[in-house]
Amino acid sequence: MTSQPPVQISPWAIDRPALLGTLATCLSGNQDSQQLTLLALIDLSQFAQVNQRFGYLAGDQVIAELQQRLSSVPKYPLACRRIDGDKFALIISPLLNIQLAPLVAKKIIDQITAAFHIGTETLTLEAHIGFAASDDCGHADDSGEIRAEKLLQNAEAAAKQARDLRQPYFVGEASASHKARHKIALKQKVSDTLSENGFELFYQPQIRLADGQPRGAEGLIRWNQRDHGINPEELVAIIEQSGRMDELFAWTIHTAIREAAAWRGQHITTAINLSASCLHSPQLFETIESSLNLWGAEPSDICIEVTESTIQQDLDQGFQALKRIKQLGVRIAIDDFGTGYSSLEYFKFIPADELKIDKSFILNMRNNQIDMDIVKLILDWGKRFHMETIAEGVEDAESMALLTELGCTYAQGYHISKALPAHEFSQWLRRYSAKGVG
Repeated sequence: MTSQPPVQISPWAIDRPALLGTLATCLSGNQDSQQLTLLALIDLSQFAQVNQRFGYLAGDQVIAELQQRLSSVPKYPLACRRIDGDKFALIISPLLNIQLAPLVAKKIIDQITAAFHIGTETLTLEAHIGFAASDDCGHADDSGEIRAEKLLQNAEAAAKQARDLRQPYFVGEASASHKARHKIALKQKVSDTLSENGFELFYQPQIRLADGQPRGAEGLIRWNQRDHGINPEELVAIIEQSGRMDELFAWTIHTAIREAAAWRGQHITTAINLSASCLHSPQLFETIESSLNLWGAEPSDICIEVTESTIQQDLDQGFQALKRIKQLGVRIAIDDFGTGYSSLEYFKFIPADELKIDKSFILNMRNNQIDMDIVKLILDWGKRFHMETIAEGVEDAESMALLTELGCTYAQGYHISKALPAHEFSQWLRRYSAKGVG
């Protein structure tokens, strides 16, 4: 009997056993690791209509292209398998924590919703994604095969939940325990980094719109440890929850004034953000005064930024704290202006020098008349109350030209520059002090 050659299976063929085999091997290998294996179950919506409209051959071509796209999603793809007619499973490992799942979801959704070309026509797909993580897929002493099956079931249940809720993705509740543990560990890591002076200040340049010359920069905290999965706003929130904002502010102002010595004498203003807890701290005034004295800085080269909502938590105490700071010669700016509940009564007392127009108004002002009117109103308030104005979120030349025409004093945003480390900001200063920004 003549032996037959093995049947060639197309790479997009349904192959659930192959997925489970790869998953079992992965789970067994990572059993002692602190990192996760993440399984994404991708359930395409109404794919049968694609076959009905374009035919099964075209449908197979779409499936093949989709599998190629999905295989490129993980940085180190382990497996992307078609496990049913309209379902794919994607193994992502190792993953530091489940909080990165939304980033993975975005990458998957981008690949699914990008146009497919069938002849002269284009097609877009939709899907629901369910995520399940390896921290809760059976007992640790279970075999890899049992845990793999359980993980796939969890991911399928999460995908169904996403469909029922009409959401693009859903992270399985089985991962909640890991999320809680990770949050505790992250808080400890943030606390340790603060104690070890492990953070860094970046500086986002600000320019004077009248001539394009550098005006200064806003100091922004950065954590350069890779893969921590949190943005600067979340980082500050964690420190706030830990009750260590006074320490963070002290570190920030000491660092900013020390690093600003490199551009001292150029009339460069360094802005520092102030949280609600710091505004009401008994140590606030002494922290600022001691920092100025320690580094021999000009008080007028420092600007303290405080949001409207921060001040309004306790107007009397907030005003008194800001007045003491202003008596040192330090500038005061109201940050994110326009997002709180401003009133003329409020302006009668606040000792501010500057208004920072929130970027949400700047980004849309050329396409939204209401936002344009709000920007004009804030600029008018600034003039009437003898305050300078700073536009945040300036991302194109057209917006910058319009703000210049409207009489805004300063601007910052990606069109000017992203936030830079101190040495790069010094280089930026040398370049733009000579030519300005167009």
